[in-house]
Amino acid sequence: MDKKFPQGELQCFKNENRYKWKVKEENGIRYLPKTERNQAEILALKKYYEYRKKELESEAAGWEAYLKKTDKMKINSEHLLNHPEYGKLLAKNFRPLDKELERWQEEPYEKCTKHPENLLVQGTHGKMLRSKSEAIIDRALYQNKIPFHYEEKLILDGIILYPDFVMRHPFTGQYFYWEHFGMMDNPDYCNHACDKIKLYCRYGIIPSVNLILTYETKQCPLNADKVEMILQEYFGCSKWDAVVG
Repeated sequence: MDKKFPQGELQCFKNENRYKWKVKEENGIRYLPKTERNQAEILALKKYYEYRKKELESEAAGWEAYLKKTDKMKINSEHLLNHPEYGKLLAKNFRPLDKELERWQEEPYEKCTKHPENLLVQGTHGKMLRSKSEAIIDRALYQNKIPFHYEEKLILDGIILYPDFVMRHPFTGQYFYWEHFGMMDNPDYCNHACDKIKLYCRYGIIPSVNLILTYETKQCPLNADKVEMILQEYFGCSKWDAVVG
C-alpha cells in the first residue's frame, strides 16, 4: 500500500462551519491547503483501504477460529456415523421416514465392480467410496434421511451406467440421480463428463429436473455447504432437520 499511496495520514477536523485538512507524517503534522484536493482525496482513499483491511483481517481471524472449531465438531460427529459400531447404534435415527422407501434403500442392488482398489474413503453405514467429495454427499443424504443407493447399475437402452448416487425423494418417492465430476480441470475428463450428461438428457434424465450435477477442480473443491444448499433446493431438507427431526 505504501508504494501506491503517498506517505502520511489524512485528518479532517471541523473549524466553526468548515472542515480543514491535516496530514500526520513522521516528522509532525502539516496543514493541507484546499488547492491540494486531489492529494486529500488520495489520502482519504488510503485511509479507507487501511480501515477496510483491518476489518477484513479481523473477520478472517474470526472465521478461521470458527472453522477450526466447527471442523473439529464435524470430525467427531462424522467419526461416529462412520464407526462400525456407533454407526449401527445411530442408524435408526437416520432411516427414511417412509417405510417403503426404507425397504428400497436396504434392498440389495447390482453395484459397480470396476476399480475396487479406488474405494478408499469411509462412508456411512459401512460403505466405501471413491473420494472425499462423494463422502460429503453420502453423509448429507444420510443425515437428511434421503433414501439412496451408491453406484447402482442403470441401463439406458442397452448402455450401462453407474450413477454416483440414485436417490428417491423422501416424500414423493420420485427418482433422482446425482453425478459428481471431480476433475473438471482435466480436458479429457471434462469431455467425458459432457458426453455423459448428453447421454442422460437423451433418455429423459435432465439437469436441474431429476439429475443433480456437481463439479470441482483442484482450486475449487466441493464443500458441505454447497451440498446442503442443493438438498434444500431439491428436497426441502435442512441440516438442522437432521439434528432435531
